[in-house]
Amino acid sequence: MAATISVLIDLPAEQAYHAATVTALDHAIVAGGHRADVRVVPTATIDDAVVADPGDGVVVGPGSPYDEPERVLEVILGARERGVPLVGT
Repeated sequence: MAATISVLIDLPAEQAYHAATVTALDHAIVAGGHRADVRVVPTATIDDAVVADPGDGVVVGPGSPYDEPERVLEVILGARERGVPLVGT
């Protein structure tokens, strides 16, 4: 079963920091011999389902200010409370 890593990011996919973040995760997954799906989540699309289950890991991507900073904070708090690994850039 593949893990799911959510990347909270508002930068467009073609922007260098967005592309580098996703590429770095992909490289780390492969290098570690793991299977994982990287789910890019623009902050305007964070709903209660994402807050309740952000996946097996969360990366708060570069590019603040975010469109929905309060929703980002909800995901961060929920991840911390449930012990979901979290990385902020």
